Amino acid sequence: MTRHTPDGRAGAEKTVTTHMNREQAITEAFVSLTDTVADDVDPLTLLRRLVDHCVGLTPMDAAGVMLANARGRLQSAAVTEERVEITEMFQAQADEGPCIDAYTTSEPVYADDLAASEGRWPVFAPLARAAGFEAAHSFPLRLRGETIGALNLLARTPTSIPPHDAGLMKALARVAATSVLTWNREPLRPYDIVTRTQAALSSKGVLDIATGMLAATAAISPAEAGARLRSYAAVHRQRPADIADALVRRTLTPQEVLTPAP
Repeated sequence: MTRHTPDGRAGAEKTVTTHMNREQAITEAFVSLTDTVADDVDPLTLLRRLVDHCVGLTPMDAAGVMLANARGRLQSAAVTEERVEITEMFQAQADEGPCIDAYTTSEPVYADDLAASEGRWPVFAPLARAAGFEAAHSFPLRLRGETIGALNLLARTPTSIPPHDAGLMKALARVAATSVLTWNREPLRPYDIVTRTQAALSSKGVLDIATGMLAATAAISPAEAGARLRSYAAVHRQRPADIADALVRRTLTPQEVLTPAP
């Protein structure tokens, strides 16, 4: 049975899998997060893969990644659905929540039931519940001893993370952090970390503008517009960030991206 997100987008199936199928899914997740040489892969693509795998491999319903900008403030970089980005915006504005805590302490943060966490996060918890989430867990994204952001997992009912899933999330977060900052194969110097995370966030800003252009042109939701942009990029073996940049620079028209490939 297919699960649908609140914005109507079909989500990943949540089914009971055999041990063999789960092991295969885990292997595929690690392989996809280390695929940094393909022409159509960029940091945002890797982060999108990370959040999709996290939802597919855990009991959680949605996921997102926040990266630290040059001022050390967290910004949304990839989400599985729009409501996740709303909760991340709440955290950034209120400076509280599981992602903020995971980033500042460099330790995982667990909240099985947000209704019991309103004393802990008096602003974030009620707003996250109003957005439809009742559980939130976060894992730091670390590279070379430096925390560059946080992985955010959300559920629509009170939900805990089993210990084996928590260990898997930590491992995926480490691999993703490494891949995001070294995807172009250039040597990574210590002072490059902030520069590269900021570049990823800048690409996210351009992608949001381009997605808005497509949504306005075709009168479709931002989620569908994002899917159309990624589909166009995949067909043409280009990075979504490059397609977004071309749209914003007007060297590519929204109609070209929205027209189905023959």
